[in-house]
This record gives sequence, C-alpha cells and structure tokens, in this order.
Amino acid sequence: MDLQKVIEEAKKDLQNFKEIYVMFSGGKDSLVALHLTKSIFPEKTKALFINTGIPTPGVIDYVKETCKELGVELTIIGPKYDYFELVKRIGFPTITRRWCKYYLKLKPLKDFVKDKEGIVLVTGVRKDESWVKSRTQKMYYNKLIKAFSYAIIHDFTEKDVEEYIKTHGLKKNPLYDIYGKAYECWCSAFKSPADFAVLALKNPEFFQKFVDVEAELGGNVSGLFYNHQKIYFRDIQKDPNYYLQKFKRTYKCPLCRTLV
Repeated sequence: MDLQKVIEEAKKDLQNFKEIYVMFSGGKDSLVALHLTKSIFPEKTKALFINTGIPTPGVIDYVKETCKELGVELTIIGPKYDYFELVKRIGFPTITRRWCKYYLKLKPLKDFVKDKEGIVLVTGVRKDESWVKSRTQKMYYNKLIKAFSYAIIHDFTEKDVEEYIKTHGLKKNPLYDIYGKAYECWCSAFKSPADFAVLALKNPEFFQKFVDVEAELGGNVSGLFYNHQKIYFRDIQKDPNYYLQKFKRTYKCPLCRTLV
C-alpha cells in the first residue's frame, strides 16, 4: 500500500467538499480513517458516531476520548426509538428481517445529512475485508442517504491498518482485548451465539437486558435464529461456555459496514 498515493488521491477527491465527517465507530479501521483524514484536512475533518443504543459499554467513552485527543469535533446521533422497545413491537431482527439497519443507523443518518450541503462521509471500509467489500467503490453517491461516501483506506490491508496505528502511536480501543472487536451495535441479526456468550461472561448486566426482553416476548420467542435453529438468550446465560465451544465467533457485519 502506497500511503502517499492514498493521501494525494484523498486531497484531490475531498478538497471541494464543505464538510468532511468521518464515520467513527470506535473500531481500528475507522480510527485510522479518522487520523488519516484529519492529517490531510485538519480544519475540515469532523467525527460522526451513530449511537445505536446498544453499543458495547465503553465504546462511547473511547470515541469521546479519542476525538478529544486528536482535536476532532465529535457529533453523536442516534435513533428516536429504544432498541429494546422496538424488539417488543417488531420482534428480534434476523437475517431476513433486518429492521435494525433502518431504525438504528440509516434513519438517523438520513436525518443528519438532509439539511447539509457539500457533505461527504468518510468510512473505514476496506476492500479486502470480504467479497462484498471488494465490490465497493472508493467514492460513490449513496442514494439511500443522499450523500457522498468515501472509503479513504479502501486499499489498506489489515496489516496496513495495524502498522499505521503502531507508527502513529494511536490508542486502539481496549475492548478488542475483551471482546475481539469493538462492537458499536449488538443487534442480533449478525451476531453468533458465541458472540453473545462472550457478552454474557464479560458484561452480564448488559446481557441481562437481552434476556429480559426475550422473556417479555414469551417462552417460544428466541433472541437468536442461527443456522436455522432457535437460540435462547436465557440458555446462553445459563451456560455461556457451552455456546463458546459449539459456535464460532462473528466479527463482521457486512450489511452495516457497507451502509455508507
């Protein structure tokens, strides 16, 4: 990866936008995207965090601290509806019923950009993350939210990201050491039973909220529908280690990451 080439391309591609907002989720890819964009456009770069209402406890604190350290103005937006109240009304989101995307991320983002002109949203999307990402463009107009999106580290590999963080002395989110990833959203559509087992072990108070809403929906309603089978949060709570051994972790949400 030629960093100087990336910088020169970004200068040319982004120079005419009035406002540059980096979608900072608290993950390492968006951290590099934020730092790199800030280094190129120190006056115009701002950070945008979508608080889905169900981020891993600690993510928002990290986002705020990092933006303060980098001297970047931070805007936090979020849905008008509480996730757990939506679950009570609609049911848990699944692969085939991904209402979480619209209510938790898409709608808040559409509302944020609708009155803004000359705005671009910079993301930490990388083309080597998956076959879905490999088909994405570095710059494109997102018709759903009516704004331009720019993947500044589109050509970075995971190794490039790690080296950039090390070279520039950036502080990676400590939640990586606890959960394997700094989840900004615990929507059940793209989480495996093993992911929630880790949550049950590491943050039982937060996990209890999922157990409680599952119980309110009735005994036959499961919080997860994974590999064509119902998985109950109450069962994960009883024996999280069993679910860690039986299922694989899922670190990526291809739908959410291609949102912008």
